[in-house]
Amino acid sequence: MNFMILSSYSNLPQENLQNPAFLVDFIISSLIILFLTLFIACKINRPTVWAYYGISDVIFVIAFLFGIDILCIVTALFITAGSIVFCFINSGFLRKYIAIPLKNTKTKYKVAESTTYDKEKFIADVCIAVRWLSRNKVGALITIEKKTPLDDFIKNGTVLNAPFVPELVETIFFDKTRLHDGAIVVKNGVIIAAAVMYDNSTDEYEGKLGARHRAAIGISKITDSVTVVVSEETGRISIAHTGILDNVKSDEFESVLRNQIAA
Repeated sequence: MNFMILSSYSNLPQENLQNPAFLVDFIISSLIILFLTLFIACKINRPTVWAYYGISDVIFVIAFLFGIDILCIVTALFITAGSIVFCFINSGFLRKYIAIPLKNTKTKYKVAESTTYDKEKFIADVCIAVRWLSRNKVGALITIEKKTPLDDFIKNGTVLNAPFVPELVETIFFDKTRLHDGAIVVKNGVIIAAAVMYDNSTDEYEGKLGARHRAAIGISKITDSVTVVVSEETGRISIAHTGILDNVKSDEFESVLRNQIAA
């Protein structure tokens, strides 16, 4: 009896594939599922996400091919639910696809648009400034804009449009200046604005995190920017990206920063 059941199931793929309507349905459905899951997995690029989608896609294709409707529906629901959760947690990569950019004609300030700058000099200047801030335990928040525009956040700060010079950065974050609270936003080697405020992340984390660190995590969750944090209490250097906060040693800072900017 069991042999007969197994034999009947073994003939299902061949019978289904000979049915033109099933074949078209199978190809279109599989391509849609594979394209969407591959797109999200590539954008988030986390081992857990790749494993989740890999297993789910294989189960979906097998269930569809063998005509196991309930398993096919359940797997599709799992893929959908997982996609919603992954996109919600890593919403930064979606912002550039769904956000409405500010129109320059309606803004009260002009942002530098130069796309040509000495990237190596910029990285070297960031390292000089951050290491000085760290040694002197001067709190700082430096956000480097990548593909996601930060115009919505810049408008609550003070527009500077000044070149990124270590001495200027050190002066901005000196605690007696009016611009030291908040972050500076940097684009293409230019300090676009200072005293820019972000919403703090409200998630629970191990250890004590101050307002700067929570603000850095908060902005990294909703944009693809990279934010450097210097602790005012300890001088510790951290880098926030994609909702993650990494503590970085001073001698490793340049290589880590370079990798995050290029990511």
